Amino acid sequence: MGLLLILPILVSGYLFCSGSIYRQATMSRYDGQLLYMLIAKTGIFIFAVGCAASFGLIYASKHGFFASEPSKYIDYIKYFKGFLIHNQITEAREAPIWAFLVQASAISLVIAWLSPRLFTLLLMIRHRALAPTIKGLILASKVPSRPLTRHLMRSMRDENGLYMFSMEDRKVYVGRVSHIGDLHEAGGMDEDFEIVPTMSGYRDKDSLKVTYTTDYSAVTKEMTLKGRKIDFSIVLSQKNIVSMSPYEEEIWNQFKKRQQIS
Repeated sequence: MGLLLILPILVSGYLFCSGSIYRQATMSRYDGQLLYMLIAKTGIFIFAVGCAASFGLIYASKHGFFASEPSKYIDYIKYFKGFLIHNQITEAREAPIWAFLVQASAISLVIAWLSPRLFTLLLMIRHRALAPTIKGLILASKVPSRPLTRHLMRSMRDENGLYMFSMEDRKVYVGRVSHIGDLHEAGGMDEDFEIVPTMSGYRDKDSLKVTYTTDYSAVTKEMTLKGRKIDFSIVLSQKNIVSMSPYEEEIWNQFKKRQQIS
């Protein structure tokens, strides 16, 4: 009997925390017993909702809410109790409690798995955006992070904006972030992220002036006119970024003119 209380609580708590974008990103703050307490607390809340739903279903079944006609209704709990007694799983006096807890456990597992995914889907419909964009929205608005990570998440939501990335090896990329690091069960995100490049170049070692050597946008437009689908990205690592800033072509051209004059 105790397993029907403890196991659903822990499993439903784990399913919710591993499926929730917010919880995946914040679980790294909890260590040892605190993590178990977080999962248990979440599981208790979900199991309480499952118990309420189980009670409602049993009440509706016994009072004919599922009946197609007033004289015909399905008391499915009666058949389930008969199954438990017939297979000697429990005694007749304990069968109603077992039926209630088994149903509540099943409902809890469904709620724990479905609710975080349903929440993400509703946000996708509301903002008319894809899942990676919604993930960036949730992380940027709900999860405290270092400034560089916040800028990456903000750039992923800004589908029309371009950003310039200066790397440790003096390479420079201009593009839009298409995907940030994946969340993992231990919490936090991977360091790697993907950008859809527009231009790339390098920064001079002595003068630190930026020179762009490759224009990806021109090649992309040319291939698009030929009817070929272009879908490529460059994988970078956060630890190799020296600086990141919004890129505006007009401002860049002004800087370039000043560099040429000087």
